[in-house]
Amino acid sequence: MMQGLLYGIRRFPLDLKNSDLFLLFLSIVLAVSAITGVTFLGDRLRLSIKQQAAVVLAADVTLRSTAPIGAKYLSIATGEELNTAETISFLSMTLHDGNNVLSSIKATTPRYPLRGKLKLVDFDGQATGKSIGTPMRGNVWVEQSLINQLKLSKGDAITIGNERFAVSAILDDFPDRNDGFLAFAPTVIANIDDLDAMGVIQPGSRVVYRQLFSGGEKQIETFVNKLQSLPAEVRIQRIENIGQQLGRTLDRSNRFFSLAGLVTIIIAAIAAMISARRYAMRHIFNCSLMKIFGATQGFVLSSLIGQLVLMTLLATLLGVGVGWLIQYILVDLIKGIIDSDLPNPSLQPIWIALLTSSCLIIGTVAPYLQQLRISQPIRVLRNDLKLNYKSSFFINAAAIFALVFFLSILFADFSLVSTIIIGLFLVGLSLFCLGALMVKCCSFFENQTGIGWKLGLKNISKRRGESILHLVVFGLSLMALMVLTETRSDLINSWKQSLSEETPNHFFFNIQGSQLDGIADFLSPRIGQAIKFTPLIRGRLVEVNNGSNQVTDSGRMIEREANITWYDQLPENNSIVAGEWWGKEGESMQAVSVDEGVAESLSIGVGDQLTFNAGGMDLEVTVTSLRRIKWETFQPNFIFVLSPMVASELPQSFITSINIPEENDQLVDEFLSRYPTVTSIDLNSALNQIKTILNKASLAVQYMFLLALLAGALTLLATIFASADQRRYESALLHTIGAKRSKIFQSIATEFFAIGIGAGLTAAIGAVFISGFLSTQIFELNYSPNILVLTGGLIFGAICIGCVGMLAVREAVYAPPLLTLRDP
Repeated sequence: MMQGLLYGIRRFPLDLKNSDLFLLFLSIVLAVSAITGVTFLGDRLRLSIKQQAAVVLAADVTLRSTAPIGAKYLSIATGEELNTAETISFLSMTLHDGNNVLSSIKATTPRYPLRGKLKLVDFDGQATGKSIGTPMRGNVWVEQSLINQLKLSKGDAITIGNERFAVSAILDDFPDRNDGFLAFAPTVIANIDDLDAMGVIQPGSRVVYRQLFSGGEKQIETFVNKLQSLPAEVRIQRIENIGQQLGRTLDRSNRFFSLAGLVTIIIAAIAAMISARRYAMRHIFNCSLMKIFGATQGFVLSSLIGQLVLMTLLATLLGVGVGWLIQYILVDLIKGIIDSDLPNPSLQPIWIALLTSSCLIIGTVAPYLQQLRISQPIRVLRNDLKLNYKSSFFINAAAIFALVFFLSILFADFSLVSTIIIGLFLVGLSLFCLGALMVKCCSFFENQTGIGWKLGLKNISKRRGESILHLVVFGLSLMALMVLTETRSDLINSWKQSLSEETPNHFFFNIQGSQLDGIADFLSPRIGQAIKFTPLIRGRLVEVNNGSNQVTDSGRMIEREANITWYDQLPENNSIVAGEWWGKEGESMQAVSVDEGVAESLSIGVGDQLTFNAGGMDLEVTVTSLRRIKWETFQPNFIFVLSPMVASELPQSFITSINIPEENDQLVDEFLSRYPTVTSIDLNSALNQIKTILNKASLAVQYMFLLALLAGALTLLATIFASADQRRYESALLHTIGAKRSKIFQSIATEFFAIGIGAGLTAAIGAVFISGFLSTQIFELNYSPNILVLTGGLIFGAICIGCVGMLAVREAVYAPPLLTLRDP
């Protein structure tokens, strides 16, 4: 056993000089370098996006409560060596010289923020240089909007509760803006030790207490796992659930990274399977020859295993190095575009590289070892060096099983993996049927064309099995790349649409019905768009099905009163997923439509009875529909929507959202001076923060796609070169008997272009169905086929496969025929 292993290892450098083993080794290196480059870059970009997203929380994880949390969890965090900070936030009036503005007061400890930075400027617009901390006692930092509304100047002070505070800096930006109702007002940051002097917090006050924690990923996970039996009012906030828009962005970008890696591995595995088949076919000679010289079956098997083990290790090392170089070059290219330095990757990609090479070797070469072990010496004398195809089914089944098993381990997203695998199987079956039909058609047309075309079509029909195999291989590779292309386009377009230039950046609420016409007449001509008002009703869900369902906490929705509205028509950013919208005939119904997520958490279904308390009245309504809401549109969205008849007698105000260009900011001050009772919310800073994350995610997706596309092109090239030997031999033979090089090239072009057109056409059709399913079901996007991508894929399939196929045999066509014919 050991002698065989050592012999195989010693023979490896010599065998590597031959094209069969070298091509298999190159396929594995390409697969490892591709997946390593993807995972290295993806790991760094994912960590970068995660760090940027942590800025929205100002921490890695927070505890949020409407009551004091206590110091117990801070002690646990200290034991885990985590950084900690605290904030206490509430709404209060700020006063100065007869002016008053409802403001969001945030009292902080000296370490705030743990993630992200404060941006402070003085009244002259110069940066203060302070990025972490809290104001000195008796001082506050305020946003520019509050400066404008209170008409503050350098040296002025404001009154909060019982205390006056000097405004020592202007708060230009800060991390955790996305904090529910507190984001609706200009922010004031104060020292947490000044809370008692303010005297604002009283029993019954609406206050948000937050404890912030940051540290290493493992430390955070350990800390979160220790947070057992939290009080009902305490909620854990993490990066993954910081909000609908950001949460979906992270989830979708991570899923695309997985999709890119999945496509890369599949294409590389296809190339490795073709190379392994060629390796096995050509290695029968060596194994039979070894037995002629007295080698046992065990010796032959152990020598092969030794070579495969050494090849796995070398391919892993070389692939990791190439993959690191690929991602390093890409990072250097995008360094000027990304504002912050990318964090160093983890060691996980190295283990993935080893797992990739091992699984590809086991799944593609190992099934052939038995045939190589039992090869008979007499086959050398008979020149019978073909594989036993009776066991090909089991060999291919073993390879596919190993690939599926590997992908299941590597990617935890079962729905994504299963969609791609099932799609590949169905498209592969279609390609097989198309290949069989093409072979028959070629045999029919081959006698009706010129000599060059005739030879090319005859090659397809003569090598029936090999032609069908190449059609399947090329078609699956092209389809995988088309799916990746379409998904990338849909994903980036959805992000661009969610935060377009027309995205509302100002909300106005507390609008009374008597003010609607006046506000519309004031704003509409100044911003060039119609003003749409949405009714706002304050209410509380009291019972579900008359108390038979226990109403549980669903986030912040049932902690206190919730915002409710009514519509006669279904909003554009809502879609019905269960039941029916009431329409004009049902406007008089006692009905309510509920967000599907909240309905699931509260076990609410169509036909259930809900009881609300609004305006001092109890209202019993029937759930007639469940809605899916596009929260990322930054339009007013509501969990509960009442029918018009129910809401007609309830007290209500109105809210509107509009886009005001930055150069027209004075419009807000002019509007508020005319309507002082209306509250304005400026979302520009929050939108800019989200846009930074979306831009980084979009950039990551673009480069991940390019890297996967490059890997696909390289593995496709390896596949074509792996199947070129017989064509080289035939080309040399034709050249020997007098065929012109132009006719030889014409026959090769006919064969490969025909296969390319068939592969591209079937791949485009398959890509439509798989991309549609991925976009709508996995990424939750709207899907419409991209004709440019599909047409380009068809043309690419024909031209690329045809040209590369010609390139593969070009050397043999121009080389002296004797050299090619002597090659065994």
